[in-house]
Amino acid sequence: MKKFSVVIALALLAIAGTGYAVTCAYDNVPAATLLVPYWRVSLNGATGFPIPSGGIDTLVSVVNVSTPGLIAHVTVWNKYSKAVIDFNLPLTGKDVASFSMRDIMNGKLSPNQTQNGIAPFVLDPCGIINAGAVGAVYRPSIGFGQTQFIRFSHPDAIVNGVDVLTSISQYNLTSPDALGGNSAFRTAVWDSLDSSGDITSFTSPGSTASGNILDSDNPACNWANGADGAFRTDLSGYLTIDVVNYCTNFFPDQGTFYDEDAIATAGWAPTYTPNVLIGDVFYVDSASQGGNVSGDPAVALEFDSRLGFTPVTKTFFGKFVAFQSTCPAETTTPIGCQSFISTYAPAFQFPGDGREPLGDHYGFRYLADAANGLQSWITVWRSDVYVLPGDDGAVTQTNLCSWADPNTGQNKGAAGSGFFDAPHQVTIFTFDNDENQFAGQGIPPGPSGNNPTPPSTAVYVFLESQRINLLTATDWNPQHFTGGWVDMNLGGPGLPGTSVATGLYNMGWVGVQHTAPGAFISVGYAAANLNNQFQCSPNTTAIGTVVSGGLGVFPVFP
Repeated sequence: MKKFSVVIALALLAIAGTGYAVTCAYDNVPAATLLVPYWRVSLNGATGFPIPSGGIDTLVSVVNVSTPGLIAHVTVWNKYSKAVIDFNLPLTGKDVASFSMRDIMNGKLSPNQTQNGIAPFVLDPCGIINAGAVGAVYRPSIGFGQTQFIRFSHPDAIVNGVDVLTSISQYNLTSPDALGGNSAFRTAVWDSLDSSGDITSFTSPGSTASGNILDSDNPACNWANGADGAFRTDLSGYLTIDVVNYCTNFFPDQGTFYDEDAIATAGWAPTYTPNVLIGDVFYVDSASQGGNVSGDPAVALEFDSRLGFTPVTKTFFGKFVAFQSTCPAETTTPIGCQSFISTYAPAFQFPGDGREPLGDHYGFRYLADAANGLQSWITVWRSDVYVLPGDDGAVTQTNLCSWADPNTGQNKGAAGSGFFDAPHQVTIFTFDNDENQFAGQGIPPGPSGNNPTPPSTAVYVFLESQRINLLTATDWNPQHFTGGWVDMNLGGPGLPGTSVATGLYNMGWVGVQHTAPGAFISVGYAAANLNNQFQCSPNTTAIGTVVSGGLGVFPVFP
């Protein structure tokens, strides 16, 4: 275990009562948010509802390790980091819920429905009596019992009931398809998530027509051309699964998610926190190598009350809090914010999301021997705030929608913006199995033991969520090494992580998938995190001063 980990873990255990977790370190523990960095579903030739079985699918499981019941809010994001659709997932104490992303795309947004009965017009976990019927009533059961899923009432329901009674994310137990068949809504959802096959280049986003990086229509991004209903072969994106205080259709990229304390943070109880979720993800390809399956635990993002919003605090959802929220510095007497929380649930007020960030430096093994059928892919999730050409360096965007907008006069994947700029240039050192290193385009590999030198060819990871085919994306491996390892840094020299302008919100995660000839010879796992011990702000140095407290030794966050 890392330096100081034992004493910090014991101290956090005394406060939180959830487990031996080290906030801001790379560990697989119960968390308040789970990240599924990448998911993918084959359309299998479907041009409309439903998507038939077969091909590629992604299976997700979520576990509530605590005794109280809770609501897990699942958000489906596209590759440009724009939220597309969401649903609420009730979990009783010690419960497990599993779902297929093909089923979600087919509109089955109640994957844990059977624990509450399947008869129509019942009281659902979100507190809606006669869900889906005319005259439905919002009457939640509030508390911390095993079947009391919410902590306090949805604020919009208190005002007029409109939000929860019309939201597609409510539990309408009378409908097996919440997306509405071949409706305009389903077309918009699928069009926001398509054009998403494997990425095959680290150097160019290609064209809108030919590449998997740039899209031609994306309704979630609000492009002028809307949805054309012409889909490519796959749908893909990423998921966040957040413990929330009440059922909601607020997205995490909306300020309301934090201003109205939908996201669970403080106030749960004196002895435990919302760090109660574990999960896993499996990638299933029934058409490849006789049936390949690979998987990994979902990425755990712990809540810590010391990660309240400040201008220099790096958190997982920090960019949305900073640029979308109207009250990032919420107190017990909110100023200029929603004030409902101070009326009846002041203990739940919290400034921001409080989720630990991810790192930006990863190492992984690779296989690239086409002659012998040995191949690797990497799944890369990353995030930051972005500038656009002509913005004079001002930070203006929390997603990549504007960068990828194909309309005339927009950026259309232009260099100098999004992740396709100098500050976000990825540094890749490629080594073979004998420590020889690729040192740049046209430079032969050096002898074992040479000091690494940065490659001379600029390489980029263009999207917020993608799978990269390392066998076809040869720009990271021009010497055609057949195996070895890669040192990949998502934060260039211009992104030390100490301020918004220098990459405060820059973070990522890398997973690896290998395959070889023969049935079921496949494996997937998380890349090794090569960051320093702690990943909180400042990103590249120690977490801060260490002081002694009554319960042990605590790191002091800047």
